[in-house]
Amino acid sequence: MGTLSKILSTLCVVVPCLANAEPRPEHMVYLRSIDPSIQQDIRYATAHNFTGHPLDGYEAPECLLSVDAAKALARVQTALHAQGYGLKVFDCYRPARAVADMGNFAKVPGDPTKAEFYPRVDKQDFWRLGYVARVSGHSKGSTMDLTLTGPNALPASTGSASARQVDCTAPYGQRWQDGALDMGTGFDCFDEPAHADSTAINATAKANRQRLTSAMQKEGFVGYSKEWWHFTYTGNPALNQVMDFPITPMELSNSHQLIIVTTKNWTDIQGTAQRYERHGQTFEKVGEPFAVVVGKSGLAWGKGLTVVEQRTGPVKREGDGKAPAGIFKLGTAFGYANSADTKLPYQPLSPTIECVDDGQSKRYNELVDGATVTKDWNSSERMRRDDDMYRNGIFIEHNTPAVAGAGSCIFLHIWRGPTSGTLGCTAMDPANINRLLSWLDPHQGPLLVQLPESEYAQLRERWGLPER
Repeated sequence: MGTLSKILSTLCVVVPCLANAEPRPEHMVYLRSIDPSIQQDIRYATAHNFTGHPLDGYEAPECLLSVDAAKALARVQTALHAQGYGLKVFDCYRPARAVADMGNFAKVPGDPTKAEFYPRVDKQDFWRLGYVARVSGHSKGSTMDLTLTGPNALPASTGSASARQVDCTAPYGQRWQDGALDMGTGFDCFDEPAHADSTAINATAKANRQRLTSAMQKEGFVGYSKEWWHFTYTGNPALNQVMDFPITPMELSNSHQLIIVTTKNWTDIQGTAQRYERHGQTFEKVGEPFAVVVGKSGLAWGKGLTVVEQRTGPVKREGDGKAPAGIFKLGTAFGYANSADTKLPYQPLSPTIECVDDGQSKRYNELVDGATVTKDWNSSERMRRDDDMYRNGIFIEHNTPAVAGAGSCIFLHIWRGPTSGTLGCTAMDPANINRLLSWLDPHQGPLLVQLPESEYAQLRERWGLPER
């Protein structure tokens, strides 16, 4: 049996039942809950990594670590911040299924990101050269990949990473910018200049690596010789269990109020909504289910709290007549009256309030007062209508922060009727929208979960959602 075959066989033994995800252990915490000032760019939740696709198990772009490792990393951040620097993490806890996904990548043909991440290496040599582990320390909860931010860092690159295949060892100003200082190479650069003690990098990059390494070592982290970005916390050696729970949104773990909307399929315009409240570790139904309508063309994956890139099904676009599917925060309530019976922040709709749907505008996907804001848009929706549809409503935080063309101005609002689809919102009768307004409490972390029934059934256990 060849080396690669042995590796893949070992992976199958280590991770025998990837479909049955375990719950998140109590000692594993979201880094944002310990130190929200540490920046996050979780690459394996996106296609901008050496495999060219989001890895299995990354349901949300979140850093999770053991609580001791997270607190130690927060101390590093405090020390660096006093010097004018800071941290940005690329990866933290990695589900075992994601490690298996990396192993599978070596078996399939194609090198979609070779030009950026491994231009001089054969991907079947990743393990032999020490760039990818058969059983990753990341899956044990105390290993992370990170970089250093600070003065003179170039701003992060925008747009599609796949469209800009630049060698990760190229000079700092030429390669993909991650918003960090020059560390000699980009992240996940499988090449000798990425080795921690490489002499093939400039003096500035060497100094930056030394600053990062020194700060990490003072709090009990050790580096890895083949990757300048890779560190493991040694303060709790007893934590040695490989884990496979999926990475889900922090907000979902902390939410105590859910509105769950399901439709029969992707194209159905009619759906059912149900309210839930958290009691301990479970959600219980509140009131009776009620009818809603969604987009006139059904549902499509929207930009919310979950990863869209690895999903099957349509993706939400501006003007497609589809309501967004996924998990979404709820924002400002609005209405025609000067005030409303709600704990949500409330926006009275004067005749000059607009929602901008021009993707070229800096105000895209925002409610603005056209009488007080300098206009840079050519298209918007007047919110004070001649009918009752926006007499009461709630802004759904789809596509926030906004990406041009991904869809805008999505609300919960009053329907035209039980058989009339919307332009992309979710609508219901006036009594039910009023009931939501009085029930929702921003201190309870309310979320909207909106999915076709088949997707809900598939994702319910992984996301920790209640039974319908």
